[in-house]
Amino acid sequence: MEPGAVRNADEWFRLMVETGLAPGLRALGLAGKGRRYRMVRDSHVGQVSILQSNLGPRATRFTLALSVSATDEWTSQLRIRPYLRGAGHAGTGWQERIGNLILVGAGVPIGDLWWQVDVGKPFGSLSREVLTTVREFGLPAMYDEIRSRVN
Repeated sequence: MEPGAVRNADEWFRLMVETGLAPGLRALGLAGKGRRYRMVRDSHVGQVSILQSNLGPRATRFTLALSVSATDEWTSQLRIRPYLRGAGHAGTGWQERIGNLILVGAGVPIGDLWWQVDVGKPFGSLSREVLTTVREFGLPAMYDEIRSRVN
């Protein structure tokens, strides 16, 4: 889009994902585009999915869903149900929302965590916050899940 173009919430969100989150998730070792990023490790697929909920034409919110499944399970599910790839389905393995991985106080999860993107407002610091959350809480939980399945 050209500079100064009026964007709606979906366009602004897509711009934030393309220019902020996607490069950062790739730098963390995940491959993908759009709203799904994967890594393969020790015969398992780990996935970070970006889930969006519109708040109207000027704002949208999003959260992250993480999952781990065995690569053979993932492949067999896609062979039986090819529509799962387009739907971003992670299979039948471990699945968790990012807010349930962030523990506070006496180890209590913060629960449902959503970030908000407002049209026209800078999103650089928001992208960095989300990527830090993935690096500090999401990836370690995914690695732990893979280790527990391998051992």
